[in-house]
Amino acid sequence: MRPLATLERFLERLFERPTARLLGARLEPVTLARRLERAIDEARRAGPDGPVAPTRFTLQVSLGDAAALAALPTLEEELAGVALDHARRRGYRIREQPVVAVLGVAGLEPGDLRILAGFADSRAAVERPGALHDRTLVHALPPVVAPGTVLRVAAPGGAARDIPLDGRPLTIGRAADADVAVPDPLVSRRHARLAPRGGRLVLVDLGSTNGTRVNGAAIREAVVGPGDRIEVGATRLEIVPPGAGARS
Repeated sequence: MRPLATLERFLERLFERPTARLLGARLEPVTLARRLERAIDEARRAGPDGPVAPTRFTLQVSLGDAAALAALPTLEEELAGVALDHARRRGYRIREQPVVAVLGVAGLEPGDLRILAGFADSRAAVERPGALHDRTLVHALPPVVAPGTVLRVAAPGGAARDIPLDGRPLTIGRAADADVAVPDPLVSRRHARLAPRGGRLVLVDLGSTNGTRVNGAAIREAVVGPGDRIEVGATRLEIVPPGAGARS
């Protein structure tokens, strides 16, 4: 396989989408992919059967870049595929399916990128040389939410329903094929996205017409957790922890 084959496929998949041409970000997807490959090579460690690749990655970017990159809702999944292909091409051992989270961090400048790479057995993310600082940082990555946590959805004129928060990304919108489909005329077809990033649960507004609110405040992107109330159009959603009672 040619060395750039994986990147070429990655770009082909991304740029089939009109939104890929409207990013306005200082960081392009191809830059993220190349830096991710380099981070895998730098973070690999010795194993009994050969080098072992990290499989858990947090890509920390500026808040502005994170908001722009959110226009590509499958970017994290595509980058995870790049990581898997790169590790296989290098002959590294892979102990689980790679997971990538792109996280906006206050204080980073547009175009800055910090990559944390972790391993399946440690649930730790380690900053590698060549990132923003020449030092190593270790961060615990706890579960995003406790098992049994649900997203409680109350659309106007309908009964409330619970959707398990099991770690998979959820698209919220009026479209019939949205993960959380709501029959609310004030909700955009692809209104918002709720997904794990770097051990947190992050809600991103996907450029909706009427906006997204968390606990009454308008947001473009926000970290959310149990007890938080989300409003999209006239629909209310709440993150409910285990044992919090029956649907209201």
